[in-house]
Amino acid sequence: MLLLGISAFFLAPSATLKLVCRHDFRSAEIIVSIDGDVVHTETLTGAVKKWLGVVERAGGTYTRSIPVSSGRHRVEVRLRAPGYDRTRSIEADFNRGTSNTLSVDSGRDLSLVWRGADRGVGGTEPDGGSFPWLKYASSIFGTIFASIVSASIGVFVQDFLRARKAQMAEEENIRRQSSRSA
Repeated sequence: MLLLGISAFFLAPSATLKLVCRHDFRSAEIIVSIDGDVVHTETLTGAVKKWLGVVERAGGTYTRSIPVSSGRHRVEVRLRAPGYDRTRSIEADFNRGTSNTLSVDSGRDLSLVWRGADRGVGGTEPDGGSFPWLKYASSIFGTIFASIVSASIGVFVQDFLRARKAQMAEEENIRRQSSRSA
């Protein structure tokens, strides 16, 4: 019995990959590979919510724990949905008896953020960063800035056309008065 327990200890996966995925889809497929071998595939579903009572947005969060052997591994995540197919990978160290978290965010481009038990060696996927909301905020501020510039140009054009129309009307009045005088 003791021999069976010892062999199970050495044969069982020694670390855990906790996968946390935030997505913007009604339905999507997530595929996780470790060192080129597919270890997990699942269909994700999202709820549809109204934003500001008008715009419908789909999305959801998915969490799964995947057993992994200890050592350095390359973790690849692929997310597929209608009109969206992105793959990203990251290298990380898995230590025996630890649980390591990989956050996945679909956004405009798939980003991976590694939160290992000891922060791993993999760090962060370059395009993900620890502030995934920053890309959304910059997009919103860019839209607001462009709207202000567009409205300002519209006001300047209207003022120019009003001034030009007034100038043409004044020239027409002067012409009429000079033709009456003659």
